[in-house]
Amino acid sequence: MRPGMFTEIRRIVVVGLFTFLFGWNIGYPLEVVLCGIGAYILWTFRIIGQLFNWIDKGMRGIPPETYGVWGEISDTLSRQRRRHRRTQEKMRKTISRISRLTEALDEGILVLRSDLTIDWWNSSATNLLGLRASDRGSAVINLIRDPAFVEYIHRDEFIGSIDLPSIIQSDRLLKLSASGFGDNEIALVITDITKLKNLEQLRKEFVGNISHELRTPLTVMRGYIETLQDLPNNTATVETAFDQMSEQITRMQALADDLIMISRLEADNREPVLEAVNISDLLRDIVSEAQALSDGKHSITLDCKEQTLVQAEASDIRSALSNIVFNAVRHNPDGASIAILVSDYQDFIDVSIRDDGVGIDPMEIPRLTERFYRGDSSRSAVTGGTGLGLAIVKHSIKRYGGHLVINSRLGHGAEFICRLPKQSR
Repeated sequence: MRPGMFTEIRRIVVVGLFTFLFGWNIGYPLEVVLCGIGAYILWTFRIIGQLFNWIDKGMRGIPPETYGVWGEISDTLSRQRRRHRRTQEKMRKTISRISRLTEALDEGILVLRSDLTIDWWNSSATNLLGLRASDRGSAVINLIRDPAFVEYIHRDEFIGSIDLPSIIQSDRLLKLSASGFGDNEIALVITDITKLKNLEQLRKEFVGNISHELRTPLTVMRGYIETLQDLPNNTATVETAFDQMSEQITRMQALADDLIMISRLEADNREPVLEAVNISDLLRDIVSEAQALSDGKHSITLDCKEQTLVQAEASDIRSALSNIVFNAVRHNPDGASIAILVSDYQDFIDVSIRDDGVGIDPMEIPRLTERFYRGDSSRSAVTGGTGLGLAIVKHSIKRYGGHLVINSRLGHGAEFICRLPKQSR
């Protein structure tokens, strides 16, 4: 039992006993006890009134001087008030710190209510979107009217981000990313990616231009080397030197061609000209070329039903599939088997290219589609790989909403699956 409750019980017992004895002496014990209880109740109501009056004033100042259970209650409330004030002070400091942090960010932050009206924003958002104080409470779609943003912000689940031109500076590009939190509220992060996009465009233009410029000198060099190789009385050393130079020029030409291809894919923002591509006919041509490349050293089989069609540009699909098949020939030892299987589903087809060759370390698979990444540099040096083939594959099929799946283990061969939608999206 708490001390205050014990004090209160003892007080009631003392009052009751005293009034009973006093009333017994004067001959009215019941009446005197009732009067004592009434006085105690009035005194208790007075204490309760003082306590409520102190609470109504926000529990400021010293609590009323009381004893027993009411004193313990007032002391408890006073301690709670001090604890609450310390908690409030910590919250104020935390909110102030977070506010200073958000103000220091280069990214703009908008907080949207569940009805997509603007609740709060930082100073960077003001600079990026031109917000004014009067915009608080306005619908964000009245501020950013781009149809792509309207569709994005109305999604049930936010995945990824969107790039939009600035509404106040047309030459500025913004990246907007949303995420839900709290009670159906939305945090919208705005990043200025103009410099990054300009640098990316500069890189693409540089790679494309330098690749085109390499073609002419490489062609001239190849022509002179072929002429010099045909000269009589060349020594074995000279012939070896010419052969090595010719081999390196061939590799450089292949690299320039691949760079031009991937630059075209990255820079090509136009909608593809769709046509009905028969995968069966396309793969037969690729298998024929692969057999010539293999010179009979590999077993290549094709399993694909006639009239397997997808809507795409034939050159893109041919580039993607031929890269994988030719890689299987180049990077596997003599005698390896390469099986091409096409599975036809309702909305898409899977082109599986499986071999039983050397395989790939699973740790390297996530990086295989990176530009210039070659998992086994020694093998690539022998086969003349540029490190761009699978990057071209990824860009080619991604253009039509497809994707590439790679399964492999060292010593157990590899499988490359190109999933292609029948209707491009």
